[in-house]
Amino acid sequence: MFHSQSRYFSIEVFCAIIIGAIALNSCSNRPSPINDALAQHHIQAMEDFNIAFLPGANNDSLLSADGWSRADAGRLVTKAFEVPRFQHAPEITVNLSLKSTGDPWDKSGAVLLLQDDWAKHIEQDSRAWPGIEPNASNGFTPALELLRFITPFGVGHYSDTERSDEYRPVYIPKWEQQVSWQNDISHLWSAMEDSITLAVYIDTWSAEGHELDLNITFKGQSARVPPPPQMQHLTLVNTTKFHANQSPFDGFATNPLNLDFQLPESAENAVLHYIPTGHGGHSEGDEFVPCRHIISLNNDTIAQFTPWRDDCASFRRFNPSSGVWTERTYWRGDSIDERIASSDYSRSGWCPGSDVPAMKFNLGKLEAGTHQLTIDVPDAQRYTDAAMNFWNVAAYLTWQRPEEL
Repeated sequence: MFHSQSRYFSIEVFCAIIIGAIALNSCSNRPSPINDALAQHHIQAMEDFNIAFLPGANNDSLLSADGWSRADAGRLVTKAFEVPRFQHAPEITVNLSLKSTGDPWDKSGAVLLLQDDWAKHIEQDSRAWPGIEPNASNGFTPALELLRFITPFGVGHYSDTERSDEYRPVYIPKWEQQVSWQNDISHLWSAMEDSITLAVYIDTWSAEGHELDLNITFKGQSARVPPPPQMQHLTLVNTTKFHANQSPFDGFATNPLNLDFQLPESAENAVLHYIPTGHGGHSEGDEFVPCRHIISLNNDTIAQFTPWRDDCASFRRFNPSSGVWTERTYWRGDSIDERIASSDYSRSGWCPGSDVPAMKFNLGKLEAGTHQLTIDVPDAQRYTDAAMNFWNVAAYLTWQRPEEL
């Protein structure tokens, strides 16, 4: 008898809980948090997705049947996605795989978060370089980079050709068929509310372009007491040309970039995340010329360094269509001609086929209010039709609230 009453009571309680949960959920448009602390959720954003330069077919702001909007003749694509909710900040990873579908060149690219009306702000901005920094008067926020990458020379499409086999060095057993990158973006959970506008950009001028697979993975963290702190964020600057109304940024060649920003609250353990890559054709362009960066906050220098990658030869297996030359060297007392590929040469903060992780500078405690960030690249060169010099620089701030420590 006691068994039977207990069983019926449990069923009634269970039904009441379910009905209450349904009623509570109906009062909100937001999905309920995922209760399983270790639950995983994937945003499968792209599968075999082609990004190419097609001026005749990809009109700006055209929404295709796949749900992606195209801009800049197809080089920038955007789409909104729902974001799962968690009781506590999850681990977040962005994963991207890429192969060429005919583009033989190395090109800069990025996976981004954009505000919904990002393009409208840039179209209405009359400045020489619109859209590179926040605008408090109209609420504009620059693009926030989740992953910066550089496409290799023709990986996949040119990996099985007779020419690439002829150029393959003896130390490479085979050309790779694709390149993959992964980046932990857990510290940007505060940038993801109910939904996000995800964007992918490749600076391609090829009608064939590249094929991409892109997903973002959310993984709940094990319960802890106290729970892991929530990181806050603020996008500061992005000089990359993502929109047809923008121009490659060569402003560093004439003046430092001074950026005033408002910190909405006191910050603990503040970190500046900084992503710089230099570009410019030919041997004298900023791609191949080391340029010192000086970063200051409120007139105090916080970092001086030169973005430079001298390990580009390690990416040779991803670059089957790279041009190859010979250079004279000496080995065992003999003068010999040794092959070297364009993809082997050192560059300003990147290599063909590499990602570009953000540099991190610890700032400690910052007070709420106005601050000034200064970025100086005194050796940067002007943009010309021959050299096409420009610097793609992005920066954002993360911090913890004092009460959450």
